Amino acid sequence: MTNTWETFLEKGLPTFKNERWKYTDLSFLKNKRFSAAQRADADSLIDSIPQNRLQRCDSIMLVLVNGYFMPVLSDLHKLPEGVIARGMRDSARDHLDLIKANLQETIDPNLYPFARVNAEILTDGLFFYLPDNTELKQPLHVVSIVSSADEFVAHQRHIFILGKNSKMTLLEEHYSQTTDRAYMMNIVNTIVVGKSAVLDHYKLQLESKQAVHMAHTFIRQKQDSNVSFTDFSTGAAFARDEVVVKLQEPGAACRTGGFYRLQQDNQYIDHHIDIDHIAPRSNSEMLFKGILDNKSRAVFNGRLHVEKDAQKITAYQANHNLLLSNNAEVYSKPELEIYADDVKCKHGATTGQLDQDALFYMRARGIEQSEAMNILLQGFAGEILERVTHPGIKLRVQELL
Repeated sequence: MTNTWETFLEKGLPTFKNERWKYTDLSFLKNKRFSAAQRADADSLIDSIPQNRLQRCDSIMLVLVNGYFMPVLSDLHKLPEGVIARGMRDSARDHLDLIKANLQETIDPNLYPFARVNAEILTDGLFFYLPDNTELKQPLHVVSIVSSADEFVAHQRHIFILGKNSKMTLLEEHYSQTTDRAYMMNIVNTIVVGKSAVLDHYKLQLESKQAVHMAHTFIRQKQDSNVSFTDFSTGAAFARDEVVVKLQEPGAACRTGGFYRLQQDNQYIDHHIDIDHIAPRSNSEMLFKGILDNKSRAVFNGRLHVEKDAQKITAYQANHNLLLSNNAEVYSKPELEIYADDVKCKHGATTGQLDQDALFYMRARGIEQSEAMNILLQGFAGEILERVTHPGIKLRVQELL
């Protein structure tokens, strides 16, 4: 692992010359001496796992620690018959035919260099298969925990396959047991959604204040499938989320959204959302909102691509930001690339400050400054929070915000 990773840091890091990385300085990674992630002792974590469960609802928790899937800490006994949940290393051996049958596309290493490294020096991850005509009644709560005193890098690979007419809610959560630990998570998710399948996917990124969170989510959708992906991010010193959606067959629909809150100096977050309308009668949406304070920086790049034969498309994208400091920066770049003529597409981006008139109105009625600001900020984030329909997950997100 060491030689491959060090070679990548020396020769493979993207630079400002690459359009997709023009606002991103990755040179700091060359100064990091991350070791390979080590498997944790499950017995030492058993007592701490229950505190991570969703409150006021039941769920199926699958646990990864330092990048390794931990069956003994997971609720495998709650899974319905026919559902598969295994570590990626085991699945590459035992379920290779199933993986190959559903993952027929390769990831472009030129566009996603960290995903290429992930494939070469895989730590572990999760393989999850939901058979045809199966509904998971409880949310699947996939928790990635950091529990180590070492400064390490973990390369996680997750594959989720939803059979036709299947349905599930997925909560993907990332956090550290310590708030100031330096480490790096390099994650690749591949999600295949079968015909008429439904997936509600929520992501919570609560990494350590010194962590690096590099994530890729590749979604492939079949006919009449429906996916909702909503991201909430407040952690990590450096975070980048690549979400790539391919609407491959007619009737596929995908709604993506996110909220990010940056509060520390030099905190950086980057969202790259690519949605490709390959088939006609497909629909998509991007709505991302951010609040930035102190000397933090955010980047949003939303790209919508409609191919020539993909007629009768409806698509929308928007990015809105609030800057609470004169030192905060945001770069927003919505893109439309349309080769069909029977489409309804629109996009927009705004960057501004808190409404001072509204703040004055609330202060004049006896509301404290800090409380008034919190009310306005919660109102700004509310449009994204409303997308969380599961009560237990909504409670978790509200605690985060």
